[in-house]
Amino acid sequence: MKKKILFVTNHFRFSNGVATVLRNLIANLDENEYDISLLAIYEFNQEFAAPIMHKIKVIPGYNFYFRGFDKIINLIPPERIYKKFVKEKYDLEVAFQFGIPTKCIAVSPNPNKLCWMHGYDTKMVLREYYKMFPKVINVAKSGRDRMIKDGFEPEKCDYCYNIIDETPILELAKEKCPITKKHKYCVINVSRLTPEKGFMRYLECIKEIVKKNKNVEFWIIGGGSEENKMRQFIKDNSLEEYVIMTGKQTNPYKFLKEADLYFCASYREGFSTSCQEAALLGIPVASVEVGGAIELKELSGCGCVIKNDKEDICNELTRVLKNEELLKEWKEQANISKRLFYKEERIKQADSILKAGMNNA
Repeated sequence: MKKKILFVTNHFRFSNGVATVLRNLIANLDENEYDISLLAIYEFNQEFAAPIMHKIKVIPGYNFYFRGFDKIINLIPPERIYKKFVKEKYDLEVAFQFGIPTKCIAVSPNPNKLCWMHGYDTKMVLREYYKMFPKVINVAKSGRDRMIKDGFEPEKCDYCYNIIDETPILELAKEKCPITKKHKYCVINVSRLTPEKGFMRYLECIKEIVKKNKNVEFWIIGGGSEENKMRQFIKDNSLEEYVIMTGKQTNPYKFLKEADLYFCASYREGFSTSCQEAALLGIPVASVEVGGAIELKELSGCGCVIKNDKEDICNELTRVLKNEELLKEWKEQANISKRLFYKEERIKQADSILKAGMNNA
């Protein structure tokens, strides 16, 4: 008999990293074993869900969102929201995102429940809700270890790496890149252009780096609220020769494959999906010190982790981009280790965690 699982998230739509992770997870769960329901509290996009629609039962949420709507919803007791949307009994309920999903499932009477933590809750805003779960699943080992340091019992903390399906990525990477590299080295970042991703600081670093190294260019793939501000900075500082912004792309992989180095500039991350996608394409990754960065370096056997401040970013990237032999060694190692990021082992890990989560009654 199939086991019934409910996944609850905030949004299920394009340009949403958590939604993409959940879609990949559902796509790789055995439909002969699981009967899956999905509740998106706010927005649900049919086109985004199309690849897995045959595997899920959609529970309608509010079905719209506007800026500040989440603040209104947060005023409602989570017990009321849970009762409004959850009408069936499940073998397992999974709060797959921070905020309302976590609060709702925390107060569920079902003892079989899990909380997924993507970006580490550094201020422990929802500490009292996490305590109500038999187990909290981080997306990196470092997140699990940090929870234990923050006072949670070790047996209540675990981790599960995000499933990344390499097949479509490798296929999309075969497309011809529309940009021709003009310098010896190309550093790429793929991300939403929002403040927490650290792009304005990154551009300030690039300005300093190209004063010392004229043989490198930086591609920034993505769109977002900081895009116009970034373009103006590039223009004001005459960086057009060294910085290329492509805007939002449906296929970032045709660009990403051209990288000699991938760089993560974020102020905070859980375990950056784009960094892992770069690694599975055989591209070495340099990252500031955020969740998962050290694990990524250990798994791939190459790249570097940089202190998360402007001075260290400038100094370390300058050093790396002047070291031809080091970049060559990293590239060779990245090609050897890339299969470690393929989905097969991660599917087994996720399946094991879900099954274990059904035995808390």
